[in-house]
Amino acid sequence: MKSYLLIIGTLIVVISALITLNVFFQQSLQMDMAEQFNKQQLLLSGSIAESIKAHIYFLEKNVLHFAGLLSKAEMEGRSDFNWLIRDATIRQETVETTLGILDPRGSVIFYKGDKEQIRTAASEIISLAKKTASGSTGALETKNAVYVLAPVYYQDVLRGVVFESMRINDIADYFVSRIKLGARGYAWMINKNGTLIYHPAQPEMVGGNVYKASPECFKCHISFDLEKKIIEGKASVYGRHIAATGEDKILAFSSVDIGNISWIIAISSPYSEVTQATRQSMKLYSYLIISIFITTSIVSAMLIVFNKKRIKAEEVEKRKEELEKYAVQLEERVNHRTAELANEKEKLDTIVSAIGGGIVLIDKYGKIQWANQMIKDMAGMDVTGRYFNDICPECSVSGEYSKENVETIILSSLFGQKNKYFQVTNAPVKGINGGIHGHIRLIQDVTEMKKVEEQIMHSEKLASIGRLAAGIAHEIGNPLTAIFSFIQILREMEDDKFKKESLETIYFHINRISEILKQLSGFSKMPAGEASECRINDIIETSLNLIQYDKKAKNVSIVKELSLSLPEVLCSGNQLSQVFVNLTLNAMDAMPEGGTLTIKSMAKGNSIVIRFEDTGMGIPKGDITRVFDPFYTTKEKGTGLGLAVSYDIIKKMNGTLSVESEIGKGSVFTITIPYKS
Repeated sequence: MKSYLLIIGTLIVVISALITLNVFFQQSLQMDMAEQFNKQQLLLSGSIAESIKAHIYFLEKNVLHFAGLLSKAEMEGRSDFNWLIRDATIRQETVETTLGILDPRGSVIFYKGDKEQIRTAASEIISLAKKTASGSTGALETKNAVYVLAPVYYQDVLRGVVFESMRINDIADYFVSRIKLGARGYAWMINKNGTLIYHPAQPEMVGGNVYKASPECFKCHISFDLEKKIIEGKASVYGRHIAATGEDKILAFSSVDIGNISWIIAISSPYSEVTQATRQSMKLYSYLIISIFITTSIVSAMLIVFNKKRIKAEEVEKRKEELEKYAVQLEERVNHRTAELANEKEKLDTIVSAIGGGIVLIDKYGKIQWANQMIKDMAGMDVTGRYFNDICPECSVSGEYSKENVETIILSSLFGQKNKYFQVTNAPVKGINGGIHGHIRLIQDVTEMKKVEEQIMHSEKLASIGRLAAGIAHEIGNPLTAIFSFIQILREMEDDKFKKESLETIYFHINRISEILKQLSGFSKMPAGEASECRINDIIETSLNLIQYDKKAKNVSIVKELSLSLPEVLCSGNQLSQVFVNLTLNAMDAMPEGGTLTIKSMAKGNSIVIRFEDTGMGIPKGDITRVFDPFYTTKEKGTGLGLAVSYDIIKKMNGTLSVESEIGKGSVFTITIPYKS
C-alpha cells in the first residue's frame, strides 16, 4: 500500500512539474514569437525609411536637373520658367510636390503653392543654399514642410535657389498611414528633437515634444524613457514599453537621416495581440497533457496494484539514483570547465585591452573576421566582414621593415583619414599542419610620433643651414665690403656716361647681394626677442596696418574673426608681428587676381590659435612638406627665408606653425601658441 501511495505521489509531482514546464514553455514561446514579430516590424520600418530616402533622393536629382537648366538660362521673365518647365522632364511623384525658385535675397521668383508659407521659410532656404556647393543639394525641415533645394550658380555667383517642397502630413499619409498590423498595430513618426510628427491613434498629440510632455500625454504613457533613448541613440532597434492602461507593447524603429532631416519611423503593436494565438493553442495543449497524464496515472496505478511490480520499481529507483549521481558529477565537470574558460577569456581580454592598439584578424583572402573595439573607434565604423584593402584604398607606405615572419609598415590615409600615420604590424596565423590560415594585425596611431620626428628633422636642418649661412655671410662679406668701397670711389671719379651707368648697375647688384647676406646673417643669428605680455588681436591689427597700403592688398578682401576674450600671451610682439606680416603677404601673393583672406583668433585649451585662410592657388601636395625649408620659394624674386624665419620664431615661443592646402581652393596656415592660465 505504501509503495502504491509513493508511486501515485510521484506521478502527481511529475504532472505538476510538466504543467510548470508547459507554462514556462508557453511564456518562452510567446517571447520568441514577439521577438520574431518585432523583427518583422523592424524590416517594415526599415522599408518605410528606405522608401522615404529614395523619394527624397529622386527630388534631389530633380532639383539638380532644374539648377543645371537655370544656370544656363536667363532668370528675368515668367516665360523663361514656363519654357523651363515645358522642356524639363518632371515625373509625377507619389507625394505631391511644388516647384519654386528664389532669388539670392530670398524673394519668390516662381512658386505655385502658398507663397506666404514659402516667405516664412525663405531665409532658412537661402542660408542653407549659401552653404551648399554647386552641383550639391540640401534638405530643410520646417514645422509643416520639407524642402529639397539646389543652388543655382553662374560663373561662381549665386543667382538663386530652386527647390521642391512637400507637406510632412502628405509624406506621413503616403508612407506611414497605410501600415496596419493586426487590429491595433500602427506606425508613427518623430524627429531627433523629440517632436511628434505623425501619430494615427493620437493626432491631437502631433507637435508635442517628449522632453516637454504635457499631462495629457501621460494618459497613454507611463513615461517617455524609451522614446528618449531612441532619440539619443542609446536604445536597441527593438523595445518594449508599458502603456498607462498597463498594456505591454512591443516596438521597432528605423532612422531616416538626409542632410539636416532626421526622422525616426517606429512601429508598435500590443504584446497581448501578438501572442494571442499562442496562448490559445498552449491552453489547449495544457488540457490535453493533463488529461493524458491523469489517464496514464490511473492505468499505472492499476498495473501496479494488479501486477505487484514492487521489485521492478525499486530497480527503477536505483537506476534513477545512479543517473542523478552521474548528472551531478557531469554538472560539476561542466561548471569547472566553464570557470576555466571564463578565466582564460578574462586574461585574453586584459591582454587585448592593455596593448593600447587596434587588432584585426584577417583570413587568407584578406577579409576581416574580427576586430577589437579600438579598431572600431579608429575607423569610426564596424569593419568586420570587409576586406582590408577596401578600408585602405588610397594608403601610401612611408616606411617598412621585417623580422623573420613579422612585417611592420607605416601607412598614411588608413580608414580614409588623411594626414594621419598608422603603424601596422602583421603576423601570420598558422594551423596544425603549418599552413597559413590568415593574419593578425596590430594597428597603432603614430601620427604624433611622426610629427615630432619631422619637427626634430626640420630643427636639425634649420640649425645646419644656419651654420652654413653664417659661414657664407662671413666669407663673402669681407671681400664684398672692399669691392663695395672701390665701386663707390669709381662712381665718384668716373665722368664717362656709359661707364658711370655700368658702375651704377654694379653698385645696385652688389647692394642686393649685401641685403641677401644680411638676411642670411639674421637667419643664422636670430635673437630670441624681448618677451612681454601681449594681446594677440592688437598685434594682428598693427600688422595689418603696416601693409594696408601695399599694392598687393588692393584686390584682396581681409575678413577678421577675432575672439574678444583672448588672454594675454608672454612673447616678443615685434617678432610675432613679423610672422603675421609674412603670412599676410604670402597669402596676397597667392591671390594675384584678388580673393579673400580670413584671419581668425580663438582660445583652444591652454593655447591660442591664429588661422590665416586664403582663397588662392593652393600648394601642390608634394611641396607642402618643403614650404618651411630655407631658400625654398616659388616666387621669382623671393629668397625662401620668410616662412623658415616665421617657423623658427614660433618654435622659440614653444608654439607650432602648420599648413593645410588644396590646389584651386586655397591654403590655411595655423599658429598655436601656449599660454599660462
